[in-house]
Amino acid sequence: MPAVELLFSDIAEIVREDGRAIDNQALRDADALLCRSITEVDETLLKNTKIKFVGSATVGIDHLNINYLESNNIKWSNAAGCNAVAVAQYVLSAIAYWCQSRSRKMQGLKVGIVGAGNVGSELARCLDALGIDCLLCDPPLQHLGDIRPLISMQEILDCDVISLHVPLTIQGDYPTKYLFGQKELNRLDNDQLLVNTSRGEVIDNHVLEAYLSNTNHADVVLDVFENEPNISVELVDKCLLATPHIAGHTLEGKVRGTWMIYKAFCKHFGLDLKIEEDGLYPKKENISLINDLENDLLVVYDIFSDSSALKLDNDETIKNKFDRLRKNATQLVNGKVRRDYSGWNYVGEHVLPL
Repeated sequence: MPAVELLFSDIAEIVREDGRAIDNQALRDADALLCRSITEVDETLLKNTKIKFVGSATVGIDHLNINYLESNNIKWSNAAGCNAVAVAQYVLSAIAYWCQSRSRKMQGLKVGIVGAGNVGSELARCLDALGIDCLLCDPPLQHLGDIRPLISMQEILDCDVISLHVPLTIQGDYPTKYLFGQKELNRLDNDQLLVNTSRGEVIDNHVLEAYLSNTNHADVVLDVFENEPNISVELVDKCLLATPHIAGHTLEGKVRGTWMIYKAFCKHFGLDLKIEEDGLYPKKENISLINDLENDLLVVYDIFSDSSALKLDNDETIKNKFDRLRKNATQLVNGKVRRDYSGWNYVGEHVLPL
């Protein structure tokens, strides 16, 4: 979680703990917990502590036991929308790589987006800016009267590219756990691409692994898996691209998440904001583009290198590799830091109005 010291050092004593290993004892004297999605925040972690504020610098909240927090008068906050641009960038690079691999062009594709919240809407904005046809599907928002032209899941399954951007929900009228199972996967063929950057359980991973052994299967890009970080090596190998839950890990996306939690923390404890968001980001860096859409998207973010690192066959366990690569995800193979599109000065002709 970057920028924590810069934002909090004047107002709090900061103690860093491993996000997966942190336990109840470590929190006995703490007033607040700042975390990311790898930390399960529930009664087991917080019982008999002094915690009055939990801030998760992430979009998803399925790792937070909201009922327990609210029933114990513990204020919680997440960072909804903090990494929407980063996830959109990831999906665009995934599509660009797929197009290059399949000798296709992005213009002319029809992209179906499942989930029209912050991330799905940002992806749609980027696709519109690039002149690529996209369609949105979001039954819960449609039920609430969203005025945008939203299509059905059945129509989504006919798109060239399907990108998933939904929260993980198990109950209610529109559960998303195993939204894509045997029936949905069998509708897809080898002219299509399925991308999941939401939560691993949105696709039945066991069914998906078997599906990817079929001769006519769609290509699949996964950034999220069931049972992270103990994920299926076989499933990773069968994906066109596979990365360790890093779609939202640009410098700006991660810093923005920390800043949003800082703002909520100050509001809860009645503190004045001493630092504004704009002052947290380093200056823009130069990057050379060549006016070729697929190539330029991959120059800005080379998704293949991140996938190759996870797929690399070495002696490291998949669990350790997953966590190591995720922790260092903003550091790219070429030595640069992964930035939002706004973090670069584009040198040369280009077609990225993003």
